Amino acid sequence: MKKISLFLLLLILVSCKSIQEEKTSFEVTSKKEVLFNDYAFEITKIDSDSRCPEGTNCIWAGELVVEVSVWQKNKLVETRVLSFSPKTKDENLAWFSKFVPENKKVTSYKISPAKTEKTIELKEYKVKLILE
Repeated sequence: MKKISLFLLLLILVSCKSIQEEKTSFEVTSKKEVLFNDYAFEITKIDSDSRCPEGTNCIWAGELVVEVSVWQKNKLVETRVLSFSPKTKDENLAWFSKFVPENKKVTSYKISPAKTEKTIELKEYKVKLILE
């Protein structure tokens, strides 16, 4: 009976580990959280948010400019100001890709919340990274 219980426990632990490794998206927020390869990401500052508010027609899409810090084992690796706009998508994907496991690739990202007329607090901003 002990052997069966031990086997089931090991099976559950292995299953949990494989589920964690198969995660295909991660969120960068204002809380420093480890996402992958011991790298923790944190949105530390919003420099500007000139995106077109949701539900309106704009001539220019605008951009979101944020400061992101990357930590590894509680040591600051890099702080970078990123501009999120249609023109900078490839550059941003390449920057985030530096920190993901070699067998993964950041294929896209999604910024939330959408721009509205109300003021958005730093803690509300998220960059969802989609991995392949």
